[in-house]
Amino acid sequence: MSFRNIRKSFFILTAATILCRIFGLFREITTANYFGTTGIYDSFLLAFMIPNFFRGLLAEGALSTAFIPVLTEYLIDPEKKEEAKKITSKVFTFFIVATVLLYLIFLLLSFAVVHYHLFSPKINEIFELLKFTFPYLIFVSLAAWCMGILNSYNHFLIPGLSPIIFDGWWILSLFIFVPFFKTFDAKINGLLIGVILGGIGQFLFQLPKVVKYQGFPKLDFDWNHPALKKMLFLFTPMIIGVSVGPLNLIIDYSFANLLKPGMVSALWYATRIYQLPLGVFSVSMATILMPQFSKDVIKKNINLVKENMEHGISQIFFLMIPSSIWLALYRNNLITLFFKHGAFNQYSVQITAFALLFFSFGIVFYGAAMVLTNTFYAFNDTRIPVKIGLISIITNAILDYILMQFLSQGGIALSTSFVGLENFLLLGYILNKKFHIFSWKSMTKSFLRILAISLLWGIILWSVKRYFNIGADKNIIIGFILGLVLYLGLSFIFKLPEAEGWKKRKF
Repeated sequence: MSFRNIRKSFFILTAATILCRIFGLFREITTANYFGTTGIYDSFLLAFMIPNFFRGLLAEGALSTAFIPVLTEYLIDPEKKEEAKKITSKVFTFFIVATVLLYLIFLLLSFAVVHYHLFSPKINEIFELLKFTFPYLIFVSLAAWCMGILNSYNHFLIPGLSPIIFDGWWILSLFIFVPFFKTFDAKINGLLIGVILGGIGQFLFQLPKVVKYQGFPKLDFDWNHPALKKMLFLFTPMIIGVSVGPLNLIIDYSFANLLKPGMVSALWYATRIYQLPLGVFSVSMATILMPQFSKDVIKKNINLVKENMEHGISQIFFLMIPSSIWLALYRNNLITLFFKHGAFNQYSVQITAFALLFFSFGIVFYGAAMVLTNTFYAFNDTRIPVKIGLISIITNAILDYILMQFLSQGGIALSTSFVGLENFLLLGYILNKKFHIFSWKSMTKSFLRILAISLLWGIILWSVKRYFNIGADKNIIIGFILGLVLYLGLSFIFKLPEAEGWKKRKF
């Protein structure tokens, strides 16, 4: 498949992702009104992050990334298509068994910690909430199983829209369930109900489309199948690789929990903002490219892998560099507009915007690293991303500790940006050395020319913003429209190759 056809799928998934991010942003806006940057919400976020960590291991990260390449091998062979149905049932059963066992382990652990008061009241509170956030893992893992199947069939729209279901239940819980609880801390229980219902909804939303392709899933405990063995073989080293992001988040938030109350929430809200462009553009591009990389590697179309990978990274540079500058310029306006109401006060705005400034530095490198990581996975090489992941965990922990001494929560955010750059450089270096498909000259040239145009664009935008400060909402609207028109205009004037695809809708 040419990058022109890949681009069509990218536009579809991008549109779906934009819609999801709008719902996700509304979810955070509504939550900020109820809980702000408070201690109980800090505890909830940490309790919610732990099942999210295992979701990254067992679902959307490890098994889905191992699942898609192996399942694709069977789907592209007409004689093996029927066998693919058996494989998906075995993986379905594996997900259920693994997640239920994990839930039981954490349930017992939580009861022990709370009953015997093994830690401080603040830590005990997290374990108390963990008993109710962990069931979410079971259903969101099944939702990821659906996503893996549908992406293998090059169907991206339904999985792309499924987060809206989760966000919808989260938002509804704030209006329906939260008011039933009287005290402020007890109101978090209403949100716990919404999280569980959201996980169930994500799975059921995708299931009809999966049934159309594969039939109803069946429990199959016979795991002695070559395909499943291969997935588990790929999955084993990948556990560490895909756990890097969630582990780094847990490390970041654990350090933030040592600071003043509300710093965990500040990092959470800032992350929601900087992940808007990251999710809309970079995750969409990496998701679209993953099945195509797998097919081209199987067919030994290595030149096509190289071409699509470089096109994908160049497009991420084109979209993410100006996004990074725009977020840094409008950080205070964004946080004020979206979150400053109810329990989210001016102090909350300040601590969240400060973190967002430093987060914005690294989003372009995280976006490009996603594509490079998926390239390794397509070659069934999971060990290199694992090794780099381990380095990044150590780097992140050291930088968190050092930088938070000087910049508080901003230092933790800056550490995250440094780790993104480190990952991109190491992945690119080893990919070029091992497979000879990553051109530093081409990628550096693309990065520098886009950076030059973006800096010029940013200076103009900063000047306009400085002299026409007309309120957070109008500033953002004018800044977005003016920024978009000005950036595309400069890109076409200076004839950026990365912009030609947007102008002519082809490469």
